[in-house]
Amino acid sequence: MKKTIIYTALLCLMGMVHAQVDTRKSTDTTDVESFEEVLVSSQRFQQRRKETPRQIEVVSAKRLSELQPATLGDALINTGQVFVQKSQMGGSSPVLRGFEASRVLMVIDGVRMNNATYRAGHLQDIITIDPFILDRMEVNFGAGSTLYGSDALGGVLYFKTKDPSLGEFSVKPTATMRYLSASNSVIGNVGLKVQSKKVGLLLSATRSQFGDLRSGSKNYSDWDTFGLLPRYVGRVNGRDTVLVNADPHVQKGTGYSQTDLFAKLFAKTGKVEHLLNWQQSMSDLVPRYDRMSQFSNGKPVYGRWDYAPQNRSFLSYTARVGAEKHHTRLVLAQQSTAVSRVTRNFGSLVERTQRDDVTMRTVNLDRHDAFGKSFVLNSGIEMVWNAVNSVGINKNISTLAETTTKARYSDSGANTQMHSVFAQGIYRIDKTGTVIQGGVRVSSYALEALFSKANPWKLPYSSISFASTTPSYDLGLTQQLRKGLLLKASVNQAYRNPNVDDMTKVFDSKPGAKLLVPSADLKAEQSRTIDMGVLWRKDRAFALEAGVFGSAVKNLLLDQPGSLNGADSLMYDGRLTPVYQLKNVAVGHISGLYLNAKVRLVRELWFSGSVTQTKGVYQLNDAAAEQPLDHIPPVYGQASLRWNGDGWFVEGQCLFNGRKRAEDYSSSGEDNQDKQPIGLVDVNGDGKADGFNPAWQCWNIRGGYQHRSGLSVSMAMENLLDLHYRYFASGVSTAGRSMNVSLMYSF
Repeated sequence: MKKTIIYTALLCLMGMVHAQVDTRKSTDTTDVESFEEVLVSSQRFQQRRKETPRQIEVVSAKRLSELQPATLGDALINTGQVFVQKSQMGGSSPVLRGFEASRVLMVIDGVRMNNATYRAGHLQDIITIDPFILDRMEVNFGAGSTLYGSDALGGVLYFKTKDPSLGEFSVKPTATMRYLSASNSVIGNVGLKVQSKKVGLLLSATRSQFGDLRSGSKNYSDWDTFGLLPRYVGRVNGRDTVLVNADPHVQKGTGYSQTDLFAKLFAKTGKVEHLLNWQQSMSDLVPRYDRMSQFSNGKPVYGRWDYAPQNRSFLSYTARVGAEKHHTRLVLAQQSTAVSRVTRNFGSLVERTQRDDVTMRTVNLDRHDAFGKSFVLNSGIEMVWNAVNSVGINKNISTLAETTTKARYSDSGANTQMHSVFAQGIYRIDKTGTVIQGGVRVSSYALEALFSKANPWKLPYSSISFASTTPSYDLGLTQQLRKGLLLKASVNQAYRNPNVDDMTKVFDSKPGAKLLVPSADLKAEQSRTIDMGVLWRKDRAFALEAGVFGSAVKNLLLDQPGSLNGADSLMYDGRLTPVYQLKNVAVGHISGLYLNAKVRLVRELWFSGSVTQTKGVYQLNDAAAEQPLDHIPPVYGQASLRWNGDGWFVEGQCLFNGRKRAEDYSSSGEDNQDKQPIGLVDVNGDGKADGFNPAWQCWNIRGGYQHRSGLSVSMAMENLLDLHYRYFASGVSTAGRSMNVSLMYSF
């Protein structure tokens, strides 16, 4: 792994030498991102890249098309700057600087996606966003609560969908067909763009049919049978049956299907711009592979474990009024999610469905004021309401008789509300090349969850409530040292309010070993993050970004042994399971460094590379020993070479991960250490066997051609060496060698 990092750094330096020799204009202007590039996520309103003190990665629609991702999670993986965990094929949980799930905020078209049931473990909600509808995806690393509120401890994933336009009347349909051989998957998309002088319209529909995923044939660990599935569960003559897998590399029960719809309507009346935005994502069922592949004493644990369905709907109205320097934007939005967890023990006739419906309504009123060339003030008000309805139903799959059972959350409903005001100023000193920005937000938050008298847990209370007023702030500096060279520094305070998932969830996070039950007394997590970095760019030659970061988190929520009605264990799904509860018991420390480079070697040959290293520990008190935090990935990154031609490109890429020592895994179980190929090798040369999750490198090659007729062809061979490997903390192995093909035609 150290060699990989050294090679990446050497290639960066070598590329800079070559870049001085040939700086002729490339046919692809996106190879080195301009300092003048306009970002959306950084300040809610547009801001140039050179003015933000943040590390930001931008993935354009063009790049998304080249990558041919099955989901947005796969697109993030290929950036080499974002780590992604997967519990099943229908999952992707991004990790930003050691923070994951409910500690990373997702925003789509200016509206927060994180709702009151976003959990601290692993999430798969990002797969409900259709890659075909995006104009760009921006990854805003580091604390972002001042502008975006709760949950942005590790950063903000900002998704900007395509916009319709006004002009001479035209109708432009598009069609795309994509095939991925490792999962025998077919993805089809049709789109329509209608333009007139008064109204603009975009329509899109995507159908994804994913087959079972085949892993690689060459195992990356010393454990040759790791990740293979020789047996799987099926239903034969109405009975759960253990079946022989004809090809153990095929991960039976990973396939699923999904339909995504999108419509966006734009119109202008006088000085007011109006925008209607509708998105719908629907899945039939998403199998939980890590649970279905679990055996105990030679017997499967589950006969069924599915998310069925996993749906998301989004509807928003945006009104914008004013000129470029002074304008106001109002966004009214409603989002609804419906997620059911359908589970049944192997051989049991009783199937449990826990369905959670969340309705989230948001109001965002943003104001942008530019006072001359020197000072910009962005301010606003945000209001968020969540309503959670959670039910549990047991069904006898033989008689179809139904009875009420345990809900995942409070069984009589739960509500949250958040009201925030914020302001952030940006001051430019053109003479010295200095940009100073600072801001503050104050949020009032309240939660109330109700439990019926007949709740199956016999809780000693009928409700749980929480209320707090939380401030956050940021202060940042960018200083131009000389032309093309920027110094960036910032300090940020962020927070995460405990939500309905934290305070009311009942869930066997580790069957038979850990049962989470409600926690009635929690506080908001708060972090303070310091960033320092440099960005060095020479026009059309290279861009190099490097930096360090550190976060301290107080009131850190961790699973701790608990009790319910005096009992430290309860019967759950037929197993006597120890009781755990979330508690604010620790202080966490996360630090790391990153290096990103894009370099023109010669003519149209480009190198890009990135490396990220993160460390994370926590202490239960000042005198306690440091322990590993969960969600901390090993060193990871990517290196690639790309040649651009006239309408075509070809690219070779290496994705890599370092090893993770067994003692660096969290004891919480969130790192899924039991699903990793922990080997025993004398790593340190001290004559003792050391446990670790081995490093890996995955090699890909891709290319594409766009004809003037409107036909585009993209092809990729991913995992060229057919390596069988698994991302840290994941419960499913990645795709083996795969031929991916996309055909797109713009009529």
